[in-house]
Amino acid sequence: MTASESMRGGMPGGAGPGRGSKPSLRAAMVVFQYRHYRYLWTSSALSFTGMQIQQVARALLAWELTKSYGAVGAVSLSFGLPMMLFSLIGGSLADRLEKRNLTLMTQAGVGILSLITAVLITTDVITIQILLGLGLVQGTFFALGMPARTPLMAEVVGPRNVMSAIAMSNAAMNATRLLGPAIAGVLVALWGIDSAYYVMSMFYALAIVTMLRVPTGLSELARVESGAFRRPQGNMFVEIGRGLSYVARHPRLRLLIGMLFILTFFASPYIILLPGFVQDDLGRSKSAFAVLQMVSGVGALAGALGIATLTGHDRKPLIQWVAGILTGAGLILLAVGSSLFGFGGACVAVLFLGLFLTAYQTLNNTMLMDEADPEYYGRVMSINMLTFSAMPVMAYPLGAIADAFGAKQTFFAEGAIVAGFMVLVAVINSRYTFGRLSSHVRQVTVTHGAEERTSAA
Repeated sequence: MTASESMRGGMPGGAGPGRGSKPSLRAAMVVFQYRHYRYLWTSSALSFTGMQIQQVARALLAWELTKSYGAVGAVSLSFGLPMMLFSLIGGSLADRLEKRNLTLMTQAGVGILSLITAVLITTDVITIQILLGLGLVQGTFFALGMPARTPLMAEVVGPRNVMSAIAMSNAAMNATRLLGPAIAGVLVALWGIDSAYYVMSMFYALAIVTMLRVPTGLSELARVESGAFRRPQGNMFVEIGRGLSYVARHPRLRLLIGMLFILTFFASPYIILLPGFVQDDLGRSKSAFAVLQMVSGVGALAGALGIATLTGHDRKPLIQWVAGILTGAGLILLAVGSSLFGFGGACVAVLFLGLFLTAYQTLNNTMLMDEADPEYYGRVMSINMLTFSAMPVMAYPLGAIADAFGAKQTFFAEGAIVAGFMVLVAVINSRYTFGRLSSHVRQVTVTHGAEERTSAA
């Protein structure tokens, strides 16, 4: 094993599955042969578990303090607004700083704030205003740190394994959608919302300890090995502008980011309405919300693992489009099914939504990273993350609409809008949507500082 392979923590970068291969989960799991990827994957799984616990606990806390859909949406907005304002800065930082250290610092910040929130709840000091302020600070930490995580995983496994690395990372994230709400539901039912925040801070601490096993310098190693790109220098905002210009000039990147905006604007915010919907419309307890989150997690895990088998498939755009149509159908099913069959109908719809919404997002992320040049990984992912800020930003107006017209009517309208946009995408971009992706392998060699790309049939 060479020195660079040892630094990467495993096998050489060219060991990944080739394109055009048959669906295979085993081929996608080759990334786990990299020691440092295993540490990064475990750290991500721990932090995502904490994040899923927080999603349940924060929504329940906001509803308990206010009994208002709009207030729950406002708390989500407080978390999403900094992501909208600072994620591009986070992407620029990811491309110019050591990604591992940036991730560590921001994870520590989120964990400390979780512990502070737990103490405020225990001492009965927490108010909706304080919860809004904490959301602003936590959202800032996420915006600055998250754009570094996915590119770091890509750098650990090398360019041939990028899609597998992202797919397995998404599988971990969606597995935590099953585990996290279950933990939160039990904790809230037995010991109260503050216990969920204490356990959440523990998960972030474990994520930090695991991340410390990953050495610094992996980002610099990727640059030296490729000889292809420099660490951005000079004015940060100039580099942000270059990243935006790069995406604007790249038709497929523009399309993929636009398609992600559609679902994060009109589909993903349905989750924010669930705590009040479960208690107010369905007449169930707080723990029923956690059950719905778990059911969604089952569907999400199935969707992520299913997509992980398709890293070499050439019809990904079509699969993504079908998943988008079915996501819209799932929102309509949530409105109609819960009216006809109550909580059982809602569970079926949420399972459906978890499966297809996750499949759509996972495919989008893998295709986005596959299209991007390594020099722009952090900035492209920050624009990708910017789309996710749309979910909490839209949560407030959707919450106000639900207060005025009802949650079921809001779900139905969301589903119709998503389905309509998917039809529009198919009409405008039919060649891409229904065509086949050209099979290519990005090979990186050091030749006078230039990246050479070759295409293979």
